[in-house]
Amino acid sequence: MPTISVITSVYNGGHHYIDETYQSLREQKLPGDWEWQWCVQEDGHTGIAAAVLPEDPRISIESGLPARVAVARTHALTRATGELIRTLDADDVLLPGALERDIETLERVPWCVSACLDLLQDGSTSPGPRDPLGGPVEPGRFYEEVVENRLSVQTTTFAAHRSLVLALGGWHALTGAEGVALLLAAEVVAPGEFIAEPSLLYRKHPDQTTATGRYWNPEEAATRREAGIQRARAMRAAGWTWS
Repeated sequence: MPTISVITSVYNGGHHYIDETYQSLREQKLPGDWEWQWCVQEDGHTGIAAAVLPEDPRISIESGLPARVAVARTHALTRATGELIRTLDADDVLLPGALERDIETLERVPWCVSACLDLLQDGSTSPGPRDPLGGPVEPGRFYEEVVENRLSVQTTTFAAHRSLVLALGGWHALTGAEGVALLLAAEVVAPGEFIAEPSLLYRKHPDQTTATGRYWNPEEAATRREAGIQRARAMRAAGWTWS
């Protein structure tokens, strides 16, 4: 069966909404005979993911030494059997048709990102303030946005051919912005599209990693951004393309 593998990192303390994440995945309607696989990787060895999630043969759960999201996702990637992959955070909610639109888009291009809605604590939602127009992404668009520190998309919506993600080495070994670095690398070597219809409720809550002041230490945040920029520059200079 053709399969899309969904990649999720979870840690003890960041698991409180993962049951809603699972329900949103269960409710996805896929085209034709497509199936989904959920590769969940715990960042640590507490067993929290296995304790919270139900038994489902479509779910693969493993754990490892705590090393943050990039490492956990890359470990999960080794268990992915689908020709396509999709990133999904453990506290977010897929909207109806999200994976179907990813699959249809990835028939045309190697990677894509999509719009999402912020899910606020009072249950209300808010659209992204700078969403691009739907369709092909102009080469270098997201690179220029990151250089100017104004990225217009959430990289947790990233979907791609698994072979592309493997060729790029998975998620950049950073303490954050690992999805941004992967997006910039993919943008260098292959064309992509932006899906204007929202695919995700991006949950905003005080326990999320990016809500802590420590995460936004100016020097560390600048280093994370610069790491993705430098890799993209080096790849562009090498002239490598993926097909």
